[in-house]
Amino acid sequence: MKNITTLLLSIVLLMPFSGSVKAQDKARTRIVQVKQKGDIVLFTLSSSKPFIFGSNRYYLRIGDKSFTRNEQSHTNGKGRMTFLIPKGDFNRLNESAAIYLTYGNISEDDASSLEELGKADDFLRCWSLGKFSRKLLTK
Repeated sequence: MKNITTLLLSIVLLMPFSGSVKAQDKARTRIVQVKQKGDIVLFTLSSSKPFIFGSNRYYLRIGDKSFTRNEQSHTNGKGRMTFLIPKGDFNRLNESAAIYLTYGNISEDDASSLEELGKADDFLRCWSLGKFSRKLLTK
């Protein structure tokens, strides 16, 4: 009986703190390098956590274009992902277009609110990466 009382008392004491507990924090993701190699532009991102290797795929969205072909790696608890974009597609991207990384294909209804989703700490499938510029490309 003493164990049950202790358990119930512990639950009651911890209840006020349960609202601030998060199962997972959103990884910080950023663009680290955009470099041309032959006819391909290597668009490299890094993350404060390893990228997920799962049944979904990552989408790099620049304006109204999406890219999925990528290579992933992780070291020291951090992730690295390089999207392989054909040079012709890269050249057709609109200057100042918004850049997002999504885990899974976000529906057209949600795509209109990518900005809000990218800023939300509790939505772990979308990251806002800034605005596109050809100046990102280094030789």
